[in-house]
Amino acid sequence: MIIKSHDLIQNLDYDKIVMRFFAILGFGLSFSPSVVSIALGFMALLFLLERRYKDRFLKISKNPLSYIVLLIVLLHIMGFLWTSDFQMAIETLSRAWKFLLIPFFMMYVKKENIPLLLNAFLLGMVVSEVATYLIWLGFIEPFGKATQYLPSPFMYHPYYTVYAALSAGLLMHYFFFDRPASRWRIALMAIFLLTIIVNLSFMGGRGGQVGFFVLLFIFFIVYFKGQWIRSFLVFTLVSSILFALAYQFVPIFKERANKAVFEVIKFEEGLQKSSLGIRLALNINYFEAFMDAPLLGHGTGGYFDAYEKVNANSPYKTHLTQPHNMFLLILVQFGIFGGIIFLSMFAYMLWYGWQARDTLRAFKIAFPFFWLVIMLVNWYLYSHHTLYAFLYFSAILYGTNLDKRLENTAEI
Repeated sequence: MIIKSHDLIQNLDYDKIVMRFFAILGFGLSFSPSVVSIALGFMALLFLLERRYKDRFLKISKNPLSYIVLLIVLLHIMGFLWTSDFQMAIETLSRAWKFLLIPFFMMYVKKENIPLLLNAFLLGMVVSEVATYLIWLGFIEPFGKATQYLPSPFMYHPYYTVYAALSAGLLMHYFFFDRPASRWRIALMAIFLLTIIVNLSFMGGRGGQVGFFVLLFIFFIVYFKGQWIRSFLVFTLVSSILFALAYQFVPIFKERANKAVFEVIKFEEGLQKSSLGIRLALNINYFEAFMDAPLLGHGTGGYFDAYEKVNANSPYKTHLTQPHNMFLLILVQFGIFGGIIFLSMFAYMLWYGWQARDTLRAFKIAFPFFWLVIMLVNWYLYSHHTLYAFLYFSAILYGTNLDKRLENTAEI
């Protein structure tokens, strides 16, 4: 019996197949851009073959996040009208259009599939983490982007620590709010959490390290039901212990902590050469660039030109580079108007998390705080690896209808 290809296409279970590719995408996020691209390509192909465009768009039309990310992308397109560097605008748009993947992913996300998707991400992190440990301990030679000093082979260490912090946060969330019944699973999670925290300490990316403590602080607030003093005291105790252990037993952590303090103390006028000195100068100069066009900014690709003019007359000079601050970047590009649109995305996430009553409530509240803090030190939503992590988690956490039923989770 010959089955016609048309009938085969019509009878496919698209939801199940696409969800499997989405899980593969999440699995490959931390170690293989090729896996991510292939999985995304199959998801797009299945979307076209299914031809249920109206139904899919109807689902995301009920979610405000769809309209916010659409506005962000449209803002980048409109910014071509007043940009000074058309080529840079094209390059920037090639990063920013990917925000539209959030509503695309949301077309297929269902509550019952969320555990699969989160576990796929964690499983991929096991692969990445094992590789970093093998290099760090000297069992294999550094490869890819890794060095013996910073053993992250699949992405540069500032981005890897973001993945490590999210993984540690997700594991901590399970312990706080959704602990499994199986003792074996608890033991495996505890081992994974311990190794990822150690991994986070010796990897050297300070943004991810700070983000980890942000997640921890929010979890304590939710766990202790809004008892701020108690939450703060417990957080201070736990974070102090973790910091002291890392400072005492992890040489690279101690070195970078001391270096950070030294560079801040020694910050002065002139050409900046230290890591933190450059970042401080960039923040000062990019803020001046924003003040030159505070309402609508300098356009999608005008941020380098705007910075170069300010930097030439600034007492704090750096080489020409991106601001290492996502908020300042948006403000320089699109002014206050664009900044409000950009921040509305995180405001919606916070509102959604606050209203939710499912077992992921605390993580939904903590997730936007995590990004709001770490984006002060880098343009993480324009960088491939961290942008895809943001897109993946955003669609999973905020892509379903708001569930206000209490499901064994703590309340603030």
